Amino acid sequence: MMKASNGGLLRYRSDRGKLFRRIFIVVTLTSFLLWLMGIFLSGQASKQFQIFWGECGDFLADTLNVVGYSSQRDVYRNTMYTGLAEKAYPPLSYMFFYFFSRLVNMQPYYEQNRFLGMYTEPRFLTILIIVMIIQMISVYELFRTASAGSDLEKRLLAGSLIVSAPMLFSIERGNTIIATVFFLGFFIFFNGSKSMVCRELALIALAAAAAFKITPAVFGILLVYRRSWKEVLRIVIYGILLFFLPFLFFRGGLSNVSLMIQNVKIHLTAYSSADGCTLFAALLNYFPNVPAIMETVMTWCTRVMCLVLLISAPFFGKNWERVLAVSLVLIILPSHSGYYNILYLFPAVILFLNEREHDISSWFILFCFMIICFDMVWIGQKILNYHLAVVVLVAILLVKSLVSWIERLNHRAS
Repeated sequence: MMKASNGGLLRYRSDRGKLFRRIFIVVTLTSFLLWLMGIFLSGQASKQFQIFWGECGDFLADTLNVVGYSSQRDVYRNTMYTGLAEKAYPPLSYMFFYFFSRLVNMQPYYEQNRFLGMYTEPRFLTILIIVMIIQMISVYELFRTASAGSDLEKRLLAGSLIVSAPMLFSIERGNTIIATVFFLGFFIFFNGSKSMVCRELALIALAAAAAFKITPAVFGILLVYRRSWKEVLRIVIYGILLFFLPFLFFRGGLSNVSLMIQNVKIHLTAYSSADGCTLFAALLNYFPNVPAIMETVMTWCTRVMCLVLLISAPFFGKNWERVLAVSLVLIILPSHSGYYNILYLFPAVILFLNEREHDISSWFILFCFMIICFDMVWIGQKILNYHLAVVVLVAILLVKSLVSWIERLNHRAS
């Protein structure tokens, strides 16, 4: 059924909200099944392994390296293997991985200045598998609980996200992004809960997400939009505790704060916006021979776009639009934004698929979400990939921003 909205846009009501969910579930799960089938048919040489970094040539690096860096409890001065550029994250994640170093004899790894073979240690691998299973079950249950529809639809939707391309990539990397997305998703889904306990846990969850990756702190702006100043104050307190207290676990205590800031600067210099999910990386994907000045141009264009999205977000009519706007800022604004950061979109995907009524642009958004989650990534390496999806999503929300501002101006004029 088609009807006119207040803004004059045609809106589409899906069949009881099921159509978009079913399309997404079928496409994503089918791609995963085809991905598995390709592995079993082609074996070790199958293209399916292209879904992983270097076709598993750098297996679990984001876990193994961090275990090595943190094992001496002096991570911010540690120059082993990759130098200080990789020691630029908050201490909570380093403290978490330190305890894994207690499972192996680290001396041989220090001597070879390399940690990527650590997964062959049986005790280490056993505990790591258990922890990863707990993480995946937690994320699955969060997504299932937050999803709309029948119980079967909830399970299939959560399952399709768990086996999607960016999730499989993140599992292979062993990146803390999975735990971070769990905390971030918990905040997004429950910060407006009727339960006081859930609301408070949601605030703690966002503080934990920021304590792992820093950048998720931008989602605190959702509370600012609602003018929930008491909650903003509490989340700042939680954030300070979870961010600074873990420094005391490491040698030098709070003196490591200045070292971390120094390492962040080195990190930003070492990694350019030509990598990952940035808009400049998307430009290079389609036009690899652009002038060097375009990196600066795209950086400033990205900053302006992100500012527009953050200012316009509170005026969007749907919660998923606001969450998607902030999620895209979180993905495209950092100078170094890896492919695993696509996971930050998953809460917005669920909120979008929970919605019963959409405008016509939602078909393009659904298509982008399916491209992002599609497991057979090599099929559209240069065209139908996450670069295109991110660009289209940003463009759609910028248009929505423009429409919302025009409507507000017209309303004031009348």
